[in-house]
Amino acid sequence: MAPSQSRLLTIQPFRTLYQLFCLSGVVLRAPFWVLGFIFVKSSRPHPNWTLWQTLCNHLARASLDAWSKTEIPKRLSLEPGKEKDSFKVIEPARSELYRGPLSGGAVLPEPIGGTWYPKPPLGKPPVELDPSAHVVLHIHGGAFIMGDGRSGDMDFLCSSLIRSGGATAVFCPQYRLSCRPGRAPFPAALQDALTSYLYLVRTLGIPAEQITVSGDSAGGNLAIAFLRYLAAFAEADEEGEELRIPLPRNAVLMSPWVDPAAALGSDAYVTGNPHYRTDFLPVSFIRWGAAAYVGDAASPSDPYIRALGNPFATPVPIFVNVGAAEMFEVDITPWVEEMRSPPGNCVEVNYEADAPHDTLLLGGMLGWVESAQVVAAKIGVFIRDRALRTR
Repeated sequence: MAPSQSRLLTIQPFRTLYQLFCLSGVVLRAPFWVLGFIFVKSSRPHPNWTLWQTLCNHLARASLDAWSKTEIPKRLSLEPGKEKDSFKVIEPARSELYRGPLSGGAVLPEPIGGTWYPKPPLGKPPVELDPSAHVVLHIHGGAFIMGDGRSGDMDFLCSSLIRSGGATAVFCPQYRLSCRPGRAPFPAALQDALTSYLYLVRTLGIPAEQITVSGDSAGGNLAIAFLRYLAAFAEADEEGEELRIPLPRNAVLMSPWVDPAAALGSDAYVTGNPHYRTDFLPVSFIRWGAAAYVGDAASPSDPYIRALGNPFATPVPIFVNVGAAEMFEVDITPWVEEMRSPPGNCVEVNYEADAPHDTLLLGGMLGWVESAQVVAAKIGVFIRDRALRTR
């Protein structure tokens, strides 16, 4: 069992006091970091990193650690906010479509929001497609405890997919998070991924062959679980054609979190990782996310949570981008090999040179803009060239 984080830091006034303590520590140490990274280049986590990339990596880890140890709650709203007409509220589909792991438990499908990129013209439908157009359903990352798919978080990633990745439009669902308030552990987020896909193919009538399902980090975990669900339950059966869910054209995974269960073990899973110094994910962040998502009822080894060690057959072509210097690389690499074993599977992998975790999401903040655009262009080639072969 994982060592527990201090609950004292999650209540006021201790939360604010700890945050101020951490902030003052970063302010005091930052000048020494800069001087060290300038004059002692061997102190940089990676010899090919720029000063800006190195400093941003340090600041991101310190910020995430403070945020995670105090478990700052993320509140989601179904109000449009600044997204206005780009934000849509979608209702769950028929209950019969939520089958297997998505049915019969205490967690039930609920209405969720979602944001369209680019913003649709006033008075126009969210997306108008010709036969060559393409929609990406993107499931955001954030360790199941942060993020909302809105423009404040997703502009860089979505604009990259549209500008360089071959997407006509991107839809980002605001799936339920596993943190407080309104805690929604597994399978809530996976239910919401299905709700979002059915919104595209059934409510809007977008052909499945014009849809790519993608996800980054924890969103990559959800995208894998969604493909597993489709492999098990998408085809029509004795209950009728009305339960059939068409398969998407392909899938794109960016730094997918394939083994959240490992974060519930000792700190050595993170601190002993060969890429620990070249990534910004602290122990506190991934442990909080994994524990919150698994919750009290699910098993950490459930195949819909732990992709590593649980390969499955799927006709949907998969593209995986992994940072060559990110911690999750040690799990993603063997998972890719596992997924290549079932007959008929097509899994392509791209190793982003020297990169930390999830540059498509955070490249604008961490100094990886050019590298992220190269990855987006490779995704565009994959989307155009790799399509489901069994239509």
